[in-house]
Amino acid sequence: MPTTLDCYIMRNIFGSDRMRAVFDSSRLLQGWLDVWAALAEAEAEAGLIPMEAAAKIRSVARAENFDIVAIGKGVETGRHSLMPSIRALSEAAGDAGKYVHWGTTTQDIIDTGVVLQIRDALDIIETEVRTQIGFLLELAKRYRDTAMAGRTHWQHAVPITFGMKVALWIDELSRHVERLQRCREQVLVCQLSGAAGTFASLGEYAETVQQAFSRRVGLPLPSAPWYNVRDRFGEMVSTLGMIAATFERICLDTGLLSATEIGEVSEPQTKTQVGSSTMPQKVNPINGERAIANFHMVRGLVPVMQGIMVVPHERDMSTTATEWLLLPQVFILLDGGLSLAHRILVDLQVYPENLARNLRITGGGIVAEAVMFGLAQHLGRTRAHELTIEMAGKSHAEHRPLFDVLKENAEIRRYLDEDELRELVDPENHLGLAGKVVDGVVARAEALAVKVAK
Repeated sequence: MPTTLDCYIMRNIFGSDRMRAVFDSSRLLQGWLDVWAALAEAEAEAGLIPMEAAAKIRSVARAENFDIVAIGKGVETGRHSLMPSIRALSEAAGDAGKYVHWGTTTQDIIDTGVVLQIRDALDIIETEVRTQIGFLLELAKRYRDTAMAGRTHWQHAVPITFGMKVALWIDELSRHVERLQRCREQVLVCQLSGAAGTFASLGEYAETVQQAFSRRVGLPLPSAPWYNVRDRFGEMVSTLGMIAATFERICLDTGLLSATEIGEVSEPQTKTQVGSSTMPQKVNPINGERAIANFHMVRGLVPVMQGIMVVPHERDMSTTATEWLLLPQVFILLDGGLSLAHRILVDLQVYPENLARNLRITGGGIVAEAVMFGLAQHLGRTRAHELTIEMAGKSHAEHRPLFDVLKENAEIRRYLDEDELRELVDPENHLGLAGKVVDGVVARAEALAVKVAK
């Protein structure tokens, strides 16, 4: 029976069918078969094996032709990950079977096969990130000028806009799209160099076969063999971990802002959604919580992948075999988290009235910075800082608006009249470059977004 990551009860929390399909048993085997067929064709093109043998191998190299369960049992009894598949393909190819796996080594097949899977997996991740940038662009534009409390050290700081908060998410995600594109250049390469990287088994045919194989399998040749050089996968998994961290921050932000005492945003709710098994009033940010759990797992696998980079000598499966489990998990868990984040961001509920209410709960304290700089023009920064701290403290202690406290102070009134003070304590007047930040981010990110109908 499937375990938690794939079980029928929990599977939709931890992953998506679209990503599982990329890494299922049939797709794994098909990747190997595609590599073997491309290798045979390349060797036939070089005149190393008969052309009809390559054609026969290609014609039978379809996963549905093979008993995957029997191949799995063969791996267990034979203690070799690839030999049962080699035998099965050789038998299916008849007389041409003697040319299957000609001159190559196990890791050539496994590495190139997994790169074919990774190519499809990166397509899914990049499209999903671009799609969610599309949702966020609309939010950023809609709430470009909607003031809210900025928070630092868990406390009210100065006013920002909700559009600016979203713009910072977009800006970070836009860089992740660029990182994914760089990963494609580094990771999407083939592997075909024989037992220890010299490809001596093919002698004078080696380079010709490599060139033809690269073309037929649809992956460029690497700069050098990478059997024991796993920095490509290390960089990719680190990038996926960074994407997880960004979305974790977004889900944490939306979850914290949905707290009962804040109520500035909430996840969209379905009619069948249940908040709590015991508390009927609860409207929990369940998608965000589950997404964060996935993202925790993805980030936790980054140092494991970095450890896999430490490979002894020219090849060693004691480290690289770990990738067989790690890479599918990273992609499945990340896409599971992204699918949950999609549910949140596709129709994030924003409550401007609560943004405005919370902006004013300190009675003007949130714009004490504006007051300080208004006074500093007359008193200098040090005295203005001291005086504003005193006034803000009095406002808080007496539960009175900062404006009322300020206008009663004789020293302040010598320099600022009531209209000037009222101007300074209006949060809408202390938004600085927030709108321009939104405009700049939106302009840069528009080309990256995938626009879909909600």
